[in-house]
Amino acid sequence: MSSPTPRGSTPRRALSGVAVVALTGAMLAPLAASADDDAYLGAGSPAPESKIQDGGLTGADLVPNSYFVQLAAPATTEGGSPRVIQSQREQFLAHAQSAGVSVEVTSEYDTLWNGLAVTADAGSLTSLATSSVVEAIFPIGLIEAPERPSGGHHAPQMHSAVGMTGVDRAHELGYTGEGLRIGIIDTGVDYDHPDFGGGGTPDGDTFPTERVAYGYDFVGDSFNAAPSDPAYQPIPMPDEDPDDCQGHGTHVAGISSAGGEVVGVAPDSIIGAYRVFGCAGSTTAEIMLHAMEKSLEDDMDVVNLSIGSAFSSWAEYPTARATDALAREGVVVVASIGNSGANGLYSGGAPGVGRDTIGVGSVDNVSVRSNAFLDEDGEPVPYTTSTPAPTPPTEGTAQLLAFAEPGTTAAQHCEPFSEEEAAQIEGNWVLIQRGECTFHSKALNGQNAGAAGVVIYNNAAGALNASVAGDPPITVPVMGVMQQDGSRLATEALASDGVTITFTDEQAEAPNPSGGLMSSFSSFGTTADLMFKPDVSAPGGSIYAPYPLEDGGYATLSGTSMAAPHAAGAAALLLEAHPDLSVEDVKLRLQNSSTQVGLSIAPTAGLEVVHRQGSGLIQVDRAIEADVTAEPGLVQLGQQLAGETSTNTVTVHNHTGEEITYTVTHEGAVSTSGTANVFGYWLVEADVEHPESVTVPANGSAELTFDVTSPSLEGEEGDPMDPTFGGYLHLTEGEDSPAYSIAYGGSAFDLQDIEVLADMIDGDGNVTQELPALVTVESCAFWSGIDCVDPNVVYTPVDEDYVFTMAQGEHPVFAIHFEHQARNMTWEVFAANEDGTAGESLGTVSSVDYLARSSTRNAITGYAWDGMVMTDNGARERLPSGDYVMQIDVTKASAWNDDREPGVESYTSPAFTIDWSDEGLVDSPVVTRVEGHDRYATAAELAVTRFEPGVQTVFIANGLNFPDAVAGGALAVAEEGPVLLTRADELPGSTRMALRDLAPDRIVVLGGDTVVTDDVMEELADYTDDVDRVAGHDRYRTAAAISQEWESSDIVLIASGMDFPDALSAAAAAGVEGAPVLLTRQHGLPGATMNELERLDPSTIYVIGGETAVSQTVAEQAGGYADVVRLGGLDRYRTASTVAQEFFSSPTAEAFLATGRDFPDALAAAPAAALNGGPVLLTRPDSVPAATMTALDALRAQAITLVGGFDAIALQVQEGLGEYVYE
Repeated sequence: MSSPTPRGSTPRRALSGVAVVALTGAMLAPLAASADDDAYLGAGSPAPESKIQDGGLTGADLVPNSYFVQLAAPATTEGGSPRVIQSQREQFLAHAQSAGVSVEVTSEYDTLWNGLAVTADAGSLTSLATSSVVEAIFPIGLIEAPERPSGGHHAPQMHSAVGMTGVDRAHELGYTGEGLRIGIIDTGVDYDHPDFGGGGTPDGDTFPTERVAYGYDFVGDSFNAAPSDPAYQPIPMPDEDPDDCQGHGTHVAGISSAGGEVVGVAPDSIIGAYRVFGCAGSTTAEIMLHAMEKSLEDDMDVVNLSIGSAFSSWAEYPTARATDALAREGVVVVASIGNSGANGLYSGGAPGVGRDTIGVGSVDNVSVRSNAFLDEDGEPVPYTTSTPAPTPPTEGTAQLLAFAEPGTTAAQHCEPFSEEEAAQIEGNWVLIQRGECTFHSKALNGQNAGAAGVVIYNNAAGALNASVAGDPPITVPVMGVMQQDGSRLATEALASDGVTITFTDEQAEAPNPSGGLMSSFSSFGTTADLMFKPDVSAPGGSIYAPYPLEDGGYATLSGTSMAAPHAAGAAALLLEAHPDLSVEDVKLRLQNSSTQVGLSIAPTAGLEVVHRQGSGLIQVDRAIEADVTAEPGLVQLGQQLAGETSTNTVTVHNHTGEEITYTVTHEGAVSTSGTANVFGYWLVEADVEHPESVTVPANGSAELTFDVTSPSLEGEEGDPMDPTFGGYLHLTEGEDSPAYSIAYGGSAFDLQDIEVLADMIDGDGNVTQELPALVTVESCAFWSGIDCVDPNVVYTPVDEDYVFTMAQGEHPVFAIHFEHQARNMTWEVFAANEDGTAGESLGTVSSVDYLARSSTRNAITGYAWDGMVMTDNGARERLPSGDYVMQIDVTKASAWNDDREPGVESYTSPAFTIDWSDEGLVDSPVVTRVEGHDRYATAAELAVTRFEPGVQTVFIANGLNFPDAVAGGALAVAEEGPVLLTRADELPGSTRMALRDLAPDRIVVLGGDTVVTDDVMEELADYTDDVDRVAGHDRYRTAAAISQEWESSDIVLIASGMDFPDALSAAAAAGVEGAPVLLTRQHGLPGATMNELERLDPSTIYVIGGETAVSQTVAEQAGGYADVVRLGGLDRYRTASTVAQEFFSSPTAEAFLATGRDFPDALAAAPAAALNGGPVLLTRPDSVPAATMTALDALRAQAITLVGGFDAIALQVQEGLGEYVYE
């Protein structure tokens, strides 16, 4: 499972292979075509940038057919040459003539800006843009600045982003999110910040505050779940204070909720800060789940997750399952779709791909406000700060050097600087252009040359937001500037041996050439099974918002991380205006009222693909005032092959007191064709038949039915795949009324035709390495067990009969590239025949569900084998030295509406040899911990991580009162259902979320109505119609009532009813044996227990516990019903050890370790332990008893799972077990 990362930072990369190459095909000139023709618009590419920049002017008054053409050379005031400027004008006009385009020059500019004002037909712009001297083309028009909202907010409103989405007008209408709670699951929030009502001094306020009133730190400062990070520290150390030491969460919270110098979307909302990241690195899905549970407990109205696992485009991924469960509990959940747009199709990630989660894509802001330094003329140069490099200085001067002309390969400095260059760079700043290699490589080359700092400038229009994460870390400041600024500075620096720049704490702003278009980083859908995502888009590119006071107080960041909280704030405004809206209603209003944006690489060619923008750019004011909603807001066609027709129905709701007739029109969007990493854009639309109008009665609804016939690319040059397509139906009441939209989308190809296990290829498509392949690790800097987690790992393919010693780095590794997500991967190992073929099957090695695709076309993941196979009891046993063959079967993803059996692709390895070395034979357990912020959350995590959705029965026990519950543990184990905990009179949020996720057929409450009240029974009825209570007048009768679930039993276990440990130790064992647990008093069997023994008629009774717990008198009484075996020790720890060794065999797959001081953790652990055929053992909080270690040694538990937080089981216990080696 990949570790989620903040969307505004660099996602964790898949394991790299012998070579990792991202295909960066440039945009091709579009073919001229009529509206009825297919037109190939260009290759999909990482970060496609268009020269035609008109997407940000939607709604502006434009001068018809009039455009500014920006030419490449600097203007004369920027050091440009008049001769070069004139030459470029002539080149441009010559290009226009050769392309057959009629152009009239109306004005020429060269002093402050180099370009022309021209009159030309809009359809000719793409031809004009192919000129090598054209930098960008802008329509000539007037854009009015959005008015400030009335009231007390007199500040930049996240700069211009709120004007793009109608938030400014929503504020004027009086909606500010007052009384609404927005949960931010992220890196925490700097509640000292004045924009959140803080005093403006770091560490000056105490949590909670008036604005940041809820929250929790689930991890602590040092937590980092990324094994490849030198600061890897995967053990969470939670506390009560969710202060932000990273910055991402503060920025996100500012977008949704700031109310000071920056005004967010919902500036009067209350913030819940749920910190799931340390000061650096990644987090885990389990921790995110805890934060969601806590947000539900705190009654958040909206929850934002600017976090995700890239390329895990499965709604079944744990975080997506959890957000969907939270949404079904009535919380509006908003999540970023991902920042992997440069990596092609199917690049969205969980949780944004959840079915009930609002997944949000990013649109670039129309202007950029950021920190600035001054050039030699004192003019401000806006820049963005690259993370995780140090913050640039805010005072002083520096010499900025350049070594190559802008636009050349040399200017990109992907190779180390020469000694002569390094001598000049030492102590100065160096200017490097984007392109060819990673930002980290560029920064590292500057750092290694002795630079005091690095300035990276863009190689295309638009702002530059660069992450320089990598190893070794970047320790000098790195700034990103726009292309025009960087090119000018480079030209000046080359002409004068460097320029002097002055650092300031000032800010500057500039129009963003890519404003109003999808951000280049915004991920594409669809999901793995062809559901269209995202749902909507919002401003996320170049957003100015609060940042921790320690790091400057404000910053301009980009990412779908920034888009999601804009939508989350919008949801809060909607709920303020319409408090009775359901989660689905909020999504519908946002979708229906959105406006669509043009294709990012060619805005005039058509609308951006539906599986990238969703329903479009949200318009909050229109969503609030909408008289109509249409559901579904995005019609999912799924797999609908070329030429097939579907009939679809949308229900249109009229929210007014008058009948309304809406005109219905259709607008197709651009399509894509190809696989994840190799695809192109096509101007090809579905054939859509729809009525001209629909009439909806007052306060009523009407059905709108339309037919969609999938398009085809058959016969096109290159024989492309049939496309993923989509478009929009628009509903308008009158000529001047706003249009409300219904999106639709489908895939015209058979998903089973996509090859999943693909080879490595070169730029021409030639195979350079067949995959999967048996490889060995050539070099690796970071290990996690036997797995290399170094992103720069180097593998070497090996031949047949290669010998693996199974020492560190000497395990068989299988290098795999996934060109599409896979439903399942199963490994089976065979004994090798003498001829190298597969002989007898020796067992299954592993079976994994819902796999992500590879990040780039040649990225590979290495899967190491530890020489173990699974046994019938769930344990894994080591195969001896010998010759083996591995077979890997990958089950393909199926479209959500395709009920055929999915295809399977298989790989069979060459024969290889295992020759165990002494190092390889070291036998140690893998130690993990399951913990929640309280006992209810711990039980919930065990339930949702160990049991599949759709489980037959869930058992509910009181989390504070053990007697009625302990006997129920055996029944839960026997019925293979989890135990969840509740308060007597209220279901905790974590339990509610777990029930939504598990969706059980039946719920059984353990105990009477004083232990679990009827109010809770009514709450439980929301999750299933089948809710039962098992109870007696006392604990003994309750245990007997539970035992009634057994018709008879050869074995019965009897434990003390006066204390919990012995009964809970017995629960897992009883469940494995299919036997009930009855309770007894210390000195005599209760009547209910005797009656049940008579009914069950067992042959053997196990008395659990020593004579101080269950007297010899009781044992003798039990002997009247069956043979009696006592399993007990001098204390609870020895009793649990004795029970485990009696009922469980060696090796055991997993043993659970719970505190012996309290009951809830052991109670919840019993069903999960028995599910894997393992025991529940007990420990002291700060040390493991000798008896427990004896049981672990005897059972050779391959995994030890600690249940509970650090108060229950101390960190030193976890660390000690992690270093333990079995004898």
